[in-house]
Amino acid sequence: MRRRIIALALAATLAVCGGAAYAWESRISGEDVPYVGYPTAQEVSSWQLMRGQYENSVGRGESVALVFGSSELNPKSAGFSHPGNLLAPGTYDVGALMAGRAGCADLWQAIEIGAFASVADAPRRVVLFPSIQWFMTYRRPARDFPGVYSPGAFEAFMGNGAISDELKHRVARRAAEYGAGEPVDEGPVERVLHDVDEAASTLASDVRLAHDLALDGRGPHAPEDASAPRPTHPDGGPDWDAVFTEADRAARDHAAGNDLGMNDAWYGKHYKTWLEGANENWKVRDGEYFSSQEFDDFKMVLDVCRETGVEPLIVIQPVKGAAYDQTVYTREVRQRYYRMVRDAAADAGFQVADFSGHEYDRYFLRDYSHPSELGSAYYSKAIYTFMKTGHADTDPSGGVPPVED
Repeated sequence: MRRRIIALALAATLAVCGGAAYAWESRISGEDVPYVGYPTAQEVSSWQLMRGQYENSVGRGESVALVFGSSELNPKSAGFSHPGNLLAPGTYDVGALMAGRAGCADLWQAIEIGAFASVADAPRRVVLFPSIQWFMTYRRPARDFPGVYSPGAFEAFMGNGAISDELKHRVARRAAEYGAGEPVDEGPVERVLHDVDEAASTLASDVRLAHDLALDGRGPHAPEDASAPRPTHPDGGPDWDAVFTEADRAARDHAAGNDLGMNDAWYGKHYKTWLEGANENWKVRDGEYFSSQEFDDFKMVLDVCRETGVEPLIVIQPVKGAAYDQTVYTREVRQRYYRMVRDAAADAGFQVADFSGHEYDRYFLRDYSHPSELGSAYYSKAIYTFMKTGHADTDPSGGVPPVED
């Protein structure tokens, strides 16, 4: 009750100061919305900001791919060839907008895709990066989901007339199970109070986010890093041979000091701790390695795509085989996961870019599961060609040496 009183008071205050609140809030949805290369948890929970990123890119005449995933979307340590760097909007004729971060798993993707499918110039194609870690039975989605949940996106999802009532109910019930979303079994009074709570909280959060973004000085367009290579083919797209050659060289240089092909800095500081933590925390429950609940959520993502007419590319990411083989998630176990994702995609009639065969490629990943410059080049080419042609090209086309040493 105390929280509702506070929320009501805040709503009243914002109503009185509506002009000032709107002025701040418009900074994350207007033409001057700053470019976000890899959103924070606060940013992914702001539907205004996420929608504003997309609509402003489209408004500038850019063709952009919304790329849904989690921590692999972070371009910081993945080099120039990461989609968030190489395909930053405005660089080539196809760009990529990162939609998601750590904690954003399948249910988050389902809601966001359904929300984006309701906007003007809605995306026809999107890219999905499911992660094997989401499906491990040690995970706790109810712990992570509320931190990235977006009330605005949920409202847009529920208001999308292309999505069936049955699917909306499934998504809403799962969100409630994870501690967020709209209550599905409460009366009208409770729903009104819930809506007031969320509206006040969302507005306050967006105003605070706009203030923070204004202070950090980010501009409204994609960053221009003059030092980053942007090899360009005569047709205007990336020169993939040059991209792969440089990405391969960089990945090898950064992993020259260890036998696993990991980034040397990460290997020296974190590998031992990561392996100890994996063996301590990755517990198998009742003989089950993977969560059937998360697979239900993954299928809900595909159902949302099917009902809204969005065509997804499902990227099957590898993990570092030499590292995972030292855990309970052995090669045989991991093959079961890859097979389940492939089968679900095939049943839904959607395309996959399957990189699971790169598990033992020395330089594909910079740590246990995140792409190196070389892995990033593969991901970027798959995204770019899928958006251009409807078919994801997973072949480096001679841009890397045929045999790894």
